[in-house]
Amino acid sequence: MAQTKQTSPQHSYRIKRFHHLIFFAVLTNLFANSLQDCVWYGVCNVDPLMGHKQYCVYNGTAKVMPADGLELMKARCSHLLEGGATEFCCNSDQISILNENIKLAANFLERCPSCMANLVRHLCDLTCSPKQTEFSKIAETKTTPEGKVYATALDLHITAAYMNNTYKSCSQVSVPSTGQKAFDLMCGSYMAARCSPTKWFGFMGDKDSNPYVPFQINYIQHENSSAIINGFTPLNSKTTPCNEKLNDKTPACGCSDCEASCPIPVPEPPRPEPFKIAGLDAFAVIMTVVFFVGALLFLMGVCLFPSKRSENDENEVDGAPQGTLDEYETGYFENLGARTEKCLESFFTTWGKFFASRPKLTLIGGICFVIAMGYGIKFLHITTDPVQLWASPQSKSRIEREFYDSKFQPFYRIEQIIIHAVDLPDIVHNTSNGPIHFGPVFDKAFLTQVLELQEDIMNLGRNSNGTVLEDICFAPLSSESTAKKDVSNCIVQSIWGYFGNDLERLNETEEDGNFEVTYLDGLYQCMSNPYLCLAPYGGPVDPAVGLGGFLSHGEQLSGDTKFERANAIILTFLVNNYHDKSKLGPALEWEKRYVEFMLNYTKTRMGKHMDIAFTS
Repeated sequence: MAQTKQTSPQHSYRIKRFHHLIFFAVLTNLFANSLQDCVWYGVCNVDPLMGHKQYCVYNGTAKVMPADGLELMKARCSHLLEGGATEFCCNSDQISILNENIKLAANFLERCPSCMANLVRHLCDLTCSPKQTEFSKIAETKTTPEGKVYATALDLHITAAYMNNTYKSCSQVSVPSTGQKAFDLMCGSYMAARCSPTKWFGFMGDKDSNPYVPFQINYIQHENSSAIINGFTPLNSKTTPCNEKLNDKTPACGCSDCEASCPIPVPEPPRPEPFKIAGLDAFAVIMTVVFFVGALLFLMGVCLFPSKRSENDENEVDGAPQGTLDEYETGYFENLGARTEKCLESFFTTWGKFFASRPKLTLIGGICFVIAMGYGIKFLHITTDPVQLWASPQSKSRIEREFYDSKFQPFYRIEQIIIHAVDLPDIVHNTSNGPIHFGPVFDKAFLTQVLELQEDIMNLGRNSNGTVLEDICFAPLSSESTAKKDVSNCIVQSIWGYFGNDLERLNETEEDGNFEVTYLDGLYQCMSNPYLCLAPYGGPVDPAVGLGGFLSHGEQLSGDTKFERANAIILTFLVNNYHDKSKLGPALEWEKRYVEFMLNYTKTRMGKHMDIAFTS
């Protein structure tokens, strides 16, 4: 018979005590965690170099926000006040600092309320959320002489969805006062052309390269918004697309700052179905049938109803003599034609005999006649001015133009060269934002040849003491009183203006992570915003003027035009024009030299990968 083992009372007491200890430890841990909702609270230090205020490290629960701080939170962080919340991980000083920082961003982004609100939400959560420990952690600290510990670096776990949506809502916002995109000013050295969500947020948290950041913020991006990773739940603040209103009082972003807000063009009405017969073009079928029916009727008429004339011809061949047809049989018009032919034959026979028998008189008379008739060519004037060709001097448009030109100046003269790339491959340039496909004209050797041609033209006449380009060019940003004219002041619409006409800048490179930043990145940035890369004359170079062949069939210029796909480079030199034609002498002299130079260049010096057309 089995024996039952009895547990002593002392042993049972020990087991119960062990269970109580485990339960107490779990409760203690949960309670401790519940008391550590914040990572900072208050301001402990002021950076002596930049004047930035830095926050005190605080591992405790959220505290009640004073009334003055709540007013600012209603204006900037209203989403944190939902449900009547009054306790936060920031005080009035911190929310005031946040408000000042938001004002800086508002200078560039306030044109698009949705963009601004999206950005501010995560800044509010970062600064004041009562659950900071769920998505952030102090990474580095320092201690003040008074013994206060303040944060110098913070790890912020955030979702990729929030970063991407916020970036998308702000990517097209412009700054009219500078003529630039907001990201040209808010994405560091990447500018708008090479900016991305990761680069933008990285720059906003980079203390070393961004002078407005009080401490380092390490944005740690997560794809999964709900998963707990290393004890953190990524911050996933709400975002609003730029084409949607935040509320009834706030409009959506405008068309100039948000393409999705632009009105959708009315779709074209469907084209009528082509008229077809048995699947073939109906008009072609009808014309074919008409042709064959007409041809058939003609052949039937010839075969079935032979003419009387044909019968007479057969009788003549058979040798049967035919009598002379009287006027009744031949008809009036046939007789008239025969008499006319006979008269003409008699006249020209007499005419020919007369001149053939008098060769000297004929030659001398002919020469005199040609000279007399050609004398009027002396007064011939060939008009090449399109204004005179297409507008009458008495027309209203011509009269108004003459008045304008006499009071101001006529439109400047244009010398233009179109250089097309031949047998050169496209260029694929790998960047941190993905590969960019460039057209063949951006080949480095090709660009070098273009610069050499441009410099030769800009120096025409310099060695012969003749008229030079700076004497006649259109240079609106230089003063007429300048003692020494400089050819760099002349407006030359050429993509080399992006590099200041400096060949050395074509070879400059730098590193961008695992990618190399080259002249192609510079071109891409300048073509995206020409005002960032002013030419030597002091103004922009419009890529739509300096490049060609970038539009697909049926495509029109737009904000998304891919200028980098160009297959031609266009050099445009602007020359002053005058209403008083007597002042055009120097310009005409230089233009003549320019045409002679280009004719010689295209025959003897043009590169094998070039096809050049020019006009003057």
